[in-house]
Amino acid sequence: MAMLKNLYALMILSVVPTITLLPKATFAIDGTPDCAKGMTFHCGSGFYQIIVLADTFTPSNECCGQLLKAGNNCHNKFVESIVSNPKQIRGTIPDVYKRGNETWNNCVAAISPVSPPELAH
Repeated sequence: MAMLKNLYALMILSVVPTITLLPKATFAIDGTPDCAKGMTFHCGSGFYQIIVLADTFTPSNECCGQLLKAGNNCHNKFVESIVSNPKQIRGTIPDVYKRGNETWNNCVAAISPVSPPELAH
């Protein structure tokens, strides 16, 4: 019985480091700019659903943080890559730009620190 417990402990010790070393799945579809490839698959596909498919996915603060880290220029490149293949979009090209801008602005508002109100004099 003690031998079985030791074997079980060795199995756990050999599996845990392997699991922790696995990289997070990253978002990469055709046309994704290199600057956005560090975004997780969950966040990237969520933004894709919002901008391309007009889905109601609400990005988490973590996803918004990843978007802001990639930067506005990168976000705009992503939107441009979508517009360059209009067969995949729902709605019109102006709709895509609008959803892209709304997504960026919503994430900026969600992540930006809120200043305390000014004191009345």
